[in-house]
Amino acid sequence: MEVVLLRQAGRRLRRSEWRQPLQGTLRITEMDRAANNAKRNMLRVDLWEGYGTTSLRGLASMFDPVLLPYPGDGLLIAGTEFQVEGKDISEHRQVWLCRPRQW
Repeated sequence: MEVVLLRQAGRRLRRSEWRQPLQGTLRITEMDRAANNAKRNMLRVDLWEGYGTTSLRGLASMFDPVLLPYPGDGLLIAGTEFQVEGKDISEHRQVWLCRPRQW
Protein backbone atom coordinates (compact mmCIF):
# COMPACT_ATOMS: atom_id res chain seq x y z
CA MET A 1 0.00 0.00 0.00
CA GLU A 2 1.18 3.54 -0.72
CA VAL A 3 0.17 6.15 1.87
CA VAL A 4 0.49 9.92 1.48
CA LEU A 5 0.07 11.99 4.67
CA LEU A 6 -2.14 14.95 3.69
CA ARG A 7 -1.68 17.01 6.87
CA GLN A 8 1.23 18.14 9.02
CA ALA A 9 0.52 19.09 12.65
CA GLY A 10 -3.14 19.38 11.67
CA ARG A 11 -2.52 21.78 8.76
CA ARG A 12 -3.74 20.68 5.34
CA LEU A 13 -0.84 20.35 2.89
CA ARG A 14 -0.96 21.64 -0.67
CA ARG A 15 -0.31 18.98 -3.29
CA SER A 16 3.10 20.58 -3.93
CA GLU A 17 3.96 19.99 -0.22
CA TRP A 18 3.13 16.28 -0.25
CA ARG A 19 6.07 14.05 0.56
CA GLN A 20 6.89 10.82 -1.23
CA PRO A 21 4.38 8.05 -0.44
CA LEU A 22 5.21 5.73 2.45
CA GLN A 23 5.17 2.05 1.46
CA GLY A 24 3.83 -0.54 3.85
CA THR A 25 0.99 -2.64 5.18
CA LEU A 26 -2.08 -1.23 6.93
CA ARG A 27 -3.33 -2.83 10.13
CA ILE A 28 -6.44 -1.84 12.06
CA THR A 29 -6.64 -2.92 15.70
CA GLU A 30 -9.03 -2.28 18.56
CA MET A 31 -7.49 -1.07 21.80
CA ASP A 32 -9.23 -2.08 25.00
CA ARG A 33 -10.19 0.71 27.39
CA ALA A 34 -7.99 -0.85 30.08
CA ALA A 35 -4.92 -0.47 27.85
CA ASN A 36 -5.10 3.25 27.02
CA ASN A 37 -5.36 6.62 28.77
CA ALA A 38 -8.61 7.57 27.02
CA LYS A 39 -10.49 5.00 29.15
CA ARG A 40 -12.58 3.95 26.15
CA ASN A 41 -12.29 1.40 23.39
CA MET A 42 -10.43 2.92 20.44
CA LEU A 43 -9.66 1.87 16.91
CA ARG A 44 -6.11 2.38 15.71
CA VAL A 45 -4.72 2.16 12.19
CA ASP A 46 -0.98 1.63 11.72
CA LEU A 47 1.22 1.61 8.67
CA TRP A 48 3.97 -0.98 9.03
CA GLU A 49 7.07 -1.45 6.92
CA GLY A 50 8.81 -4.80 6.75
CA TYR A 51 12.57 -4.79 7.12
CA GLY A 52 14.98 -7.61 7.51
CA THR A 53 13.42 -11.04 7.24
CA THR A 54 10.98 -11.04 10.16
CA SER A 55 10.79 -7.52 11.59
CA LEU A 56 8.29 -4.68 11.22
CA ARG A 57 8.78 -0.97 11.80
CA GLY A 58 5.92 1.43 12.46
CA LEU A 59 5.80 4.32 9.95
CA ALA A 60 2.62 6.12 11.02
CA SER A 61 -0.35 5.69 13.38
CA MET A 62 -3.80 7.22 13.67
CA PHE A 63 -6.65 6.78 16.13
CA ASP A 64 -10.44 6.72 15.58
CA PRO A 65 -10.08 6.19 11.81
CA VAL A 66 -12.97 7.02 9.49
CA LEU A 67 -13.20 6.16 5.78
CA LEU A 68 -13.93 9.12 3.50
CA PRO A 69 -15.05 9.16 -0.15
CA TYR A 70 -12.29 9.50 -2.73
CA PRO A 71 -12.99 9.75 -6.47
CA GLY A 72 -9.70 8.14 -7.55
CA ASP A 73 -8.12 4.73 -7.22
CA GLY A 74 -7.73 4.29 -3.47
CA LEU A 75 -9.32 5.58 -0.27
CA LEU A 76 -8.99 8.31 2.33
CA ILE A 77 -8.67 7.54 6.03
CA ALA A 78 -9.13 10.42 8.50
CA GLY A 79 -8.42 10.31 12.21
CA THR A 80 -6.41 11.72 15.08
CA GLU A 81 -2.63 11.68 15.22
CA PHE A 82 -0.75 12.07 18.51
CA GLN A 83 2.55 13.94 18.55
CA VAL A 84 4.81 13.55 21.58
CA GLU A 85 7.50 16.12 22.33
CA GLY A 86 9.14 15.55 25.69
CA LYS A 87 6.30 15.49 28.23
CA ASP A 88 3.88 17.31 25.92
CA ILE A 89 1.30 15.41 23.86
CA SER A 90 -0.56 17.12 21.03
CA GLU A 91 -3.55 15.79 19.07
CA HIS A 92 -3.84 16.68 15.39
CA ARG A 93 -6.28 15.84 12.65
CA GLN A 94 -4.67 13.67 9.96
CA VAL A 95 -5.82 12.31 6.61
CA TRP A 96 -4.11 9.53 4.67
CA LEU A 97 -4.48 8.96 0.96
CA CYS A 98 -4.10 5.20 0.55
CA ARG A 99 -3.56 3.68 -2.88
CA PRO A 100 -2.51 0.28 -4.17
CA ARG A 101 1.25 0.04 -4.46
CA GLN A 102 2.61 0.83 -7.93
CA TRP A 103 5.05 -1.95 -8.78
